[in-house]
Amino acid sequence: MKTIELYITLQQQVLDTQGQALTRAVHDLGYPQVNDIRVGKVLYMTVDEATDEAVDKVVRTLSEKLFANTVIEEYSYNIVEAKENS
Repeated sequence: MKTIELYITLQQQVLDTQGQALTRAVHDLGYPQVNDIRVGKVLYMTVDEATDEAVDKVVRTLSEKLFANTVIEEYSYNIVEAKENS
């Protein structure tokens, strides 16, 4: 069983209004050196597949059909932990 950390963010060319609002708020708090904040989502899941190729297929299929709006979002993932089945 593998633990997956899935990142979903707006594509670079898409305006991130939430990130812009946070950037302004950070500047208002006195941190002008912090810029270009982008907001995204992180999902954690476990996938019970034997191979990395099978895990990749599951994560990509779910990301493209359910988790991400691929018209405006992009995704990437890491396998952060692999556990033996008990």
